[in-house]
Amino acid sequence: MTVVNYIIDNGLVNRLTSDRKWLDSYIPSIAERVMEQGIDVVFDNDSDFDLMHIHIPMTLAYRMSLKNNNGNHSPIIFHGHMTEDTFVVGQKIKYFVRKWLKGLANRADIILCPSQSAAEYYHQLLPGKDVRQLNYGIDLGKYAYSDSGRQAFRQKYGIGENETVVCSVGGLTLRKGVSEFYEVASRFPDMRFMWVGGSFHKKQSVKGLYGIISKENNTIMKDMPSNVMFTGYINNVPGALSASDIFFFPSRHETQGLALVEAAANARPIVTRDLPVFREWLSHGCDCLMGSNEEEFNACIRQLADDPALMGRLGSAARSSAEKYHDIDKTSKQLGQIYNELLEM
Repeated sequence: MTVVNYIIDNGLVNRLTSDRKWLDSYIPSIAERVMEQGIDVVFDNDSDFDLMHIHIPMTLAYRMSLKNNNGNHSPIIFHGHMTEDTFVVGQKIKYFVRKWLKGLANRADIILCPSQSAAEYYHQLLPGKDVRQLNYGIDLGKYAYSDSGRQAFRQKYGIGENETVVCSVGGLTLRKGVSEFYEVASRFPDMRFMWVGGSFHKKQSVKGLYGIISKENNTIMKDMPSNVMFTGYINNVPGALSASDIFFFPSRHETQGLALVEAAANARPIVTRDLPVFREWLSHGCDCLMGSNEEEFNACIRQLADDPALMGRLGSAARSSAEKYHDIDKTSKQLGQIYNELLEM
């Protein structure tokens, strides 16, 4: 049986963060479906594998790519879902991040990116490398809207039946647009704004160091409007989405944006920042509303709140777009084909 070694660097990740949402949702789902194709998946193994798939480009990935199955030189896939813009840091730090990603990706046989935007970045970074694009997929059934899930979540968090809830999902960082979320929330005191997610940094010392490097001002927690609530990191994201009426995603940079995909699968009417990566599968006025600044976000949210029919239409269209572009069964089938192709080379 073919054995694919997923490099996650679990030990380091667990020391740095408690917000493992992507790792605890996408990775198990894709691994399960790849295994259904007769391909075994192991995690962070030192040896005895046929193919290495680097998901988290940290120190273990660096060591493993050098060691490469104890010198047996197994093929390597580098998952290009991070760029230097993934980190809110200064230009000097970005230079070193870019150099690290370039060096690690250059050792791979294939650089696999979740969007055309990410693929273009790696094409420019490493001209001549085999760079391919494959959308992330999700379990569409898991994230489907649930009326019982909506009621249970609202009851648990004390949200009134008739309250309008505007939700966002992500880590509490400026890159995810938390400051814009606050500002927009302050314009709609009659609505409940709910942020699902917490700090990426598990240790206060790491959070403090990153705050210095990135110049993040603790995401101005003390200045948040009274109508904003935080759930922290939770596993029941489908319930939170079902409990919301509008999904607002003001993230400043993404290479895919899985939270947006999950909201679309939940048939939520979406307001998001107008980024090229989102325009790869969403269209303003068709399956979402897009804005570029706080005033435009305000107008989009007001337009939805005043037009229930528009909310329903955009939500339904968003679900269709998720089905078209982000079905994990389609993604896993294509991924399995890439694994087999590499092993036949």
